Amino acid sequence: MGLLKGRMEDYSSPLAALPVRLFCGYFFLRYGLEKATGGFGGAALRRTLDEWAAGTPYAFYQPFLLHVAMPYSSVFASLVTVGEIVVGVTLLLGIATRLGSLLGLFLCLNFMSAMGTPLLSVEQPIFFAIMLLTVYASAAGRALGFDQILKGRLPRWAA
Repeated sequence: MGLLKGRMEDYSSPLAALPVRLFCGYFFLRYGLEKATGGFGGAALRRTLDEWAAGTPYAFYQPFLLHVAMPYSSVFASLVTVGEIVVGVTLLLGIATRLGSLLGLFLCLNFMSAMGTPLLSVEQPIFFAIMLLTVYASAAGRALGFDQILKGRLPRWAA
C-alpha cells in the first residue's frame, strides 16, 4: 500500500481537530449573533459592500458585488447572519460538521473575494478558511459531537 491511499480521515484523528472545530464554531456563532442582535441589516451591509467595491475586490467578483449583492443587500444581510449562526451551531455541536465547514468555507471565500484578500496572507478569512478545511478533512465532528452517532445515517461528506 502506497503513501496516503484511502480517506483523509484514516490518517487523522477527529480529536486532534476538536479545538479547531470549537474555535471556529465559537467565532462564527458569536459574529452571527452580534449581527442578529446588533441591527445588522441591509443598510449596514450596504455600507460594507460600498467599501469593498471601492477597494480592490477580485475582478471576477466585482460584477456580482455591484449588480447582485448591493441591490439586494437586505436579503444578503439575512443570509450572512443565518449562515454564520448555522455554521457556529453545527461546529459547536458537532452535528453535520463537514456540511457546516463547507458552508463556512463558502462564506469565507465570498468575504475574501469581496475584499480582494491575497491568497497568501494572514487575513482573517484566509485563516478561517484553512481551519475549516482542516475540520472538514479530519471529520472533527466525530470527537465529542453528534456526528459519531449520525455516522452511518448521513453521507460521509456531511458528517
